[in-house]
Amino acid sequence: MNRRATRFFILFFLIFTFTLTPKVFSIQEKIRIGVVSMITPVDSVKYYQELIDYISEKLGMPVEMVYKKTYDEIDRMLENREVEAAFICSAPYVEDRRKFGAELLVVPQVNGSVMYKSYIIVHKDSNINSFDELEGKTFAFTDPKSNSGRLYPLYRLAKEGKSPEGFFKKYIYSYSHNKSVELVAKKIVDGAAVENLIYEFMKKRGSPYVEKTRIIETSKEFGIPPMVTTPYVSTFIKEKIKEILVNMHLDKKGKEILSAMLTDKFVEGLDSNYDSVRDMESYVSIFSVGENPYQVASDTINIGVIPRDNPRIAYEKYQPIIDYLSENTPYEFELVLRRSYDYTVNALGNGDIDIAFLGPLTYLHAHAEFGAIAILKSITEKGETHYRSVIITKDDLKTNKLSKLKGKDFAFSSMQSTSGNLIPRLLLAEAGIHLKELRSYRNYNYHDSVVKSVLKGLYDAGAVRESVAEKYQPQGLKIISVSGPIPTGPVVVGAKTPYAVVETVKKTLIDMNKTEKGKSILENVDPDLRGGFVEASDIDYQHIRKIVNQIPTSCGIGCHPKIKL
Repeated sequence: MNRRATRFFILFFLIFTFTLTPKVFSIQEKIRIGVVSMITPVDSVKYYQELIDYISEKLGMPVEMVYKKTYDEIDRMLENREVEAAFICSAPYVEDRRKFGAELLVVPQVNGSVMYKSYIIVHKDSNINSFDELEGKTFAFTDPKSNSGRLYPLYRLAKEGKSPEGFFKKYIYSYSHNKSVELVAKKIVDGAAVENLIYEFMKKRGSPYVEKTRIIETSKEFGIPPMVTTPYVSTFIKEKIKEILVNMHLDKKGKEILSAMLTDKFVEGLDSNYDSVRDMESYVSIFSVGENPYQVASDTINIGVIPRDNPRIAYEKYQPIIDYLSENTPYEFELVLRRSYDYTVNALGNGDIDIAFLGPLTYLHAHAEFGAIAILKSITEKGETHYRSVIITKDDLKTNKLSKLKGKDFAFSSMQSTSGNLIPRLLLAEAGIHLKELRSYRNYNYHDSVVKSVLKGLYDAGAVRESVAEKYQPQGLKIISVSGPIPTGPVVVGAKTPYAVVETVKKTLIDMNKTEKGKSILENVDPDLRGGFVEASDIDYQHIRKIVNQIPTSCGIGCHPKIKL
């Protein structure tokens, strides 16, 4: 090549390079990285956010964390190009590689290893000492697609010619490794299969649940849960993210983030490390006659509602939604109305109710006690995913300030009500009024009962949901105080609710406001449900959890029992 031609080639290369690179960034406005709650305990989600922010800073473009509860959700997002990369489990990686060509991006190295194991655990006081002794007992899997939390114990059973249905007395899905540990610690189940990395993470963080459990079996090693991408993502983006992560441990800030996650560093992964997972999958598919997580019995699915309204009103508000689900899914649904908040929560916990419409406070109790999972939250008629608590009086009462309620008679809703008891008590406390400074007070079962007692003059003031108060304002009701936003109550599933039912209900309710029939039904239900539904997660209710956990000290006089949700 002569000198002139060489100069032309170099000039062309430089022009091509510097005009192409900006296009990569202009086409790719942001990077979305999926994270599943199974991978670390819930309280370490913040570290993932720090990791995502670190990648964004180094990459010089927005990077968004997409947080989901199940592997299946993230798998679908990867396949549908809704995320560019994701931290997933080993078994989903094997499936995704086979299905749509998922690629290893990097893997974490923990304690010098890129491998991990499954632990079979029981309560520390249990007399069970081997996997075989779990026969006839209750057991917790994590996710239907989990390697350490489901595939390994299925493999163990298949090798003995057994199925989970025939071996265990009962089994459930916890959808979280740390929740499985908690269920064993609380003796809700006899045993569970969990990822060793998360178990050891919890142990090092001083988890009281780990202290109440012990390991009775350890699996062989598998390739560690990786960070993956897809063939559709540009090579430039993939290589840049890989470069940032594999050099992260050399950077002070990066090293701090890795240390908080108990991770040495990120390294390039080897697909061959996942051959042991492929072998287990192959064996189980050939020799196992166990359950398919996408199939459920045709029994009626029971849906509960907390009794903030009297049964007649509750039926009118919720039965149309129940009928819509029965008409638009393969299942039959039945509305179950219990006489108290506690009955509803306990019924969800013991499996008498499969799904429930709860309030924020009752959800937190159900989550803490029974591992209940928030899958959706409602949109109000105002198009919001929050509502408010209000303090009400009669319109002709001259009281316009909370401080004027000292020495008055006050009506609350149920003790378990977020807007009718928890939040208004805080509003009163902020105004310098504690229960002992009221002349009298009472907790009514229903919000409507509170309003009627105030309108009749039985009580000077009361506390209800804003939508209830607005309904009665034309009858002489006055609002004198409004709380900050409260997340709308979630649609919650029990730990025993079949996976297929959960996914079907979620999709049907999310799509409800997109159909003419669905819209017409929503127009006539509870005002706090009229906008339809969106996905929810436990994080949405963290603020309410914080309020509850701080009550013993925040009241200022130490009158409350210690609560921990």
